Amino acid sequence: MPRKFLTTLLTVTLAAGLAACGSVEDDSAPSSGDAKADASSAFPVTVKHKFGSTKITKEPERIVVIGDGGTDDVDALYALGVTPIAVSKDAFAADGVHPWLKDRVDTEKTRLLNTMNGVDFEEVAALRPDLILATSDFTLDKNYEKLSAVAPTIGYETAWGKQTWQEHVRVVAKAVGRQEQADKAVRETEDSIAEVKAEHPGLAGRTYSLSIGNTPARIYTIASEDDFAAKLMSEVGLSLTPSVKNIKTVSGSPTGELSFEQLDKLDADLVVIAFTTPELRKAFESSALVKNMSAVKKDRYVVTDVATISQLRSPSVLGIPWALDNLETGFAKLDE
Repeated sequence: MPRKFLTTLLTVTLAAGLAACGSVEDDSAPSSGDAKADASSAFPVTVKHKFGSTKITKEPERIVVIGDGGTDDVDALYALGVTPIAVSKDAFAADGVHPWLKDRVDTEKTRLLNTMNGVDFEEVAALRPDLILATSDFTLDKNYEKLSAVAPTIGYETAWGKQTWQEHVRVVAKAVGRQEQADKAVRETEDSIAEVKAEHPGLAGRTYSLSIGNTPARIYTIASEDDFAAKLMSEVGLSLTPSVKNIKTVSGSPTGELSFEQLDKLDADLVVIAFTTPELRKAFESSALVKNMSAVKKDRYVVTDVATISQLRSPSVLGIPWALDNLETGFAKLDE
């Protein structure tokens, strides 16, 4: 796959927040009993979203997930104990599976679809889905009509990347009849965030910057507390370093753009960054502005991977604990 295309996709993905979801109107009475009985008695339901209303008359059994802009649908399904028959593959992972889902996705049960260069509608139709979840498809404006002709399709509510991960889990749960399981899944992830804060009291009142280097002579960094990653980091006690706020943003998103002459703005109590190539990392670390950062001198400069940055930017119910765990080394440095 051409590097230019992958870089473009990565930039688009990082410039937005969470892949959005729809809102649900529950047409049924409250359910009871075990999970299977709950799911069966939860229908019909109607899901409202940007592209209309999708009515689901019975518990879906053949669910396909389409979208390269996030893993919210996929994460929600597995967190709710539902196995999809096919999902869009992770183009940045060698095996096509998002790293935090490697112990959950069984490729003998779930086909990995290559949707990076567009959706193969005939391939999707051949799977005979009875529900398509496509809230993470940032090209859904073009794809919705064809997908909905194959099976009932749920799109994002108003725009791609606007809903919280909690809202997303609950919408998917309504769509598959697992509302009670949704409350448990959300609570467990929220507890994992609270646990990180409790284990690292040194994070309280400290600052951070969170960035990615995927373009020569440019660094893209979070520049607003409205970013989903900023909100997540605030839950563990950290605040965005003031020096990156109100810098030039990318298409009005919470992502700021810095030239190499501005790299000193990234300095904070904790500096976290990922690079898409070793060459980009070498160029960044060769800068005198980087070498003189207080975070570098105090060994509070952390290089992570692109998947971690992407997950923080578009947090999902199963990915959040994984991403926070990957920052454990950096968090521990602030406790010293």
